[in-house]
Amino acid sequence: MDNRSYSFPLPILARDFINHLAVTNKSKSTQVAYTLELRLFFNYLCDFLPDFPSSPQDIDLSFIGKISHRHIEAYLSWVSDQRNNGARALARKQAAIKSFFHYLLREDLIPKDVTIKLDPINVTQKLPKALEPEQIADLTDVMETGIGLTPGQLKYYAYTEKRDYAIILTLIGTGLRLSELCHLNLSTTNFNKGCFEVTRKGNKETVIYFNREISEALTDYILHERPRYASGDSDALFLSIQGKRISKRAVQNLILKYMTILKGLGHNTDGFSAHKMRSTFATLLLRETDNLAIVQDALGHSDPRTTRIYAKVLDEQLKRAAELIKFK
Repeated sequence: MDNRSYSFPLPILARDFINHLAVTNKSKSTQVAYTLELRLFFNYLCDFLPDFPSSPQDIDLSFIGKISHRHIEAYLSWVSDQRNNGARALARKQAAIKSFFHYLLREDLIPKDVTIKLDPINVTQKLPKALEPEQIADLTDVMETGIGLTPGQLKYYAYTEKRDYAIILTLIGTGLRLSELCHLNLSTTNFNKGCFEVTRKGNKETVIYFNREISEALTDYILHERPRYASGDSDALFLSIQGKRISKRAVQNLILKYMTILKGLGHNTDGFSAHKMRSTFATLLLRETDNLAIVQDALGHSDPRTTRIYAKVLDEQLKRAAELIKFK
């Protein structure tokens, strides 16, 4: 079943829907995610509904007209039971199916949208993790001194120290997504204005500003370390030791390494990732500005509800800080 969900093509109408996502500036990752979700849904229908064709590519409008909200609920129940999908995964699957039916209704291909009968799937929103100020201070100390690194790690540290320091400062100080950081270029980094030119989700071109500390770290890296492993005329800002554009996996491993060292110093850094660096930026910016609109714009969120969760993170940090105050 799993192999079929990747190998079988989509129905023509579903492929039209994915093309629609592309022309409405939905990201490649969104298109891929919706493709995989819809493939699995249509494979399920072909496998378990007796009057459906054996292959999703043979599903036309007449078959789609037979799909009811009960079929969708049965599918969600099946992936919950057979694939151990939790609430978040179920919500994603339901969202993909709902979007597809909304598209069909908008195109006047179906008389009604059966997904309106689906009950919303409640997903408990976890507070994103963010580094505390003292954790940031210890992190920068470790990165500047190499304290806590193993002998094997120190070998690479001497070669990539400035790059790694610039990467971590850029993540914490700008709120860039991991993919955005990896796609930064020299030609779109403006030191005079202190900004990066970035293409965000939905192909939105924007400017991301960075402060003097980041500018100094980037300059130090570009002048004194990047030439060691630069190859050809690569425009990529951050390079691997092999001279190629740094990968997301490499940055993730870099963060994991330093989070492990911080844990050894007594900090709770379990589960920290590149996205936690983005959460740290959002929390710091909100602390300094007390303005959710500024944070929303800096993060590139289209929905202000996505940004409000960082206010809760800040509240939690302030609460923990208050508990540290002693009167005796």
